[in-house]
Amino acid sequence: MKISEQIVGLKRCGIDETVLDRYHEPHRFYHTLEHLDDIWQQLESQGYGDNDVLLLATVFHDIIYDPRSATNEEDSAQYFKEVFTGDSALKSLVTDIILDTKHHKPGSALSAVFSAADLNILKQPFDKLLIYEQQIFKEFQFVDHKIYREKRVEVLKSLQQGINNPALDYLITYVENFKPHIAVYPGSFNPFHKGHYNILQKAERIFDKVIIARGVNPGKDKATYELPDVLKYRQIETYEGLLTEFIEGLGYDVTIIRGLRNGSDLQYELNQYRYLQELGGKSISVTAIFCDMEFEHISSTGIRQLEKYGKAGEYLL
Repeated sequence: MKISEQIVGLKRCGIDETVLDRYHEPHRFYHTLEHLDDIWQQLESQGYGDNDVLLLATVFHDIIYDPRSATNEEDSAQYFKEVFTGDSALKSLVTDIILDTKHHKPGSALSAVFSAADLNILKQPFDKLLIYEQQIFKEFQFVDHKIYREKRVEVLKSLQQGINNPALDYLITYVENFKPHIAVYPGSFNPFHKGHYNILQKAERIFDKVIIARGVNPGKDKATYELPDVLKYRQIETYEGLLTEFIEGLGYDVTIIRGLRNGSDLQYELNQYRYLQELGGKSISVTAIFCDMEFEHISSTGIRQLEKYGKAGEYLL
């Protein structure tokens, strides 16, 4: 039975289906309802289908998940304590299990059962481990790939201890050697508007990851707009000088994304591409993406003009 069906019986404790909305947050790719359903199916198959402690631990152990935070487990435990209105002894047991997931060092028999279910993904064959890795990679796309690779290998080797699964060796080797298709989406983004976001979403369907590179353009006004919150889980870099120098400094191959609204943009970008080739060599790769028709009239310059009259809001994120 799915976790969303099981949670109906917890209304007596102040818990309802709305707590599951957090698992639909756009920065989640692995820590989703599917992960909860997998854990609960394992627990049910082991005869724990009527155990409220494990049910609550399943629902709340990842209720707060920010991949940039080091206190997700503590924050999840605190959230649970604030919303749960049932038995205090039950609350204490669930809280302890949630906190135990930080280092997966169970402090009780039930915590050991839950920890095994939570880490069951590490016992799967390589094809499932590969999907798992791709999901974690997306959750940590705000981290530069060179740093991600190093830290991810450290984490996997730590998790590997005590788990006899040869496929984990293959996964670690895969992470050490994987060269993702990464794109750089450059611009002054003053402001970053719905048209930019439309291009970004299309690019992210093509590439494993897109870096947003905010350039300081001497030919344009200094940026007066902050980047929108929707971008906070993506890698954002700021650079001055030439785009080709910024790309060279990354230390790995990337493709440049250029957003197009119309044929005039295409002609302009073609000229820019020739400069990029001369400055960065013939290996420079560019992918041009047309925005959808509803966004083709939007420009940052136009928005800054509309802002003076209080009419820019509908074009911003």
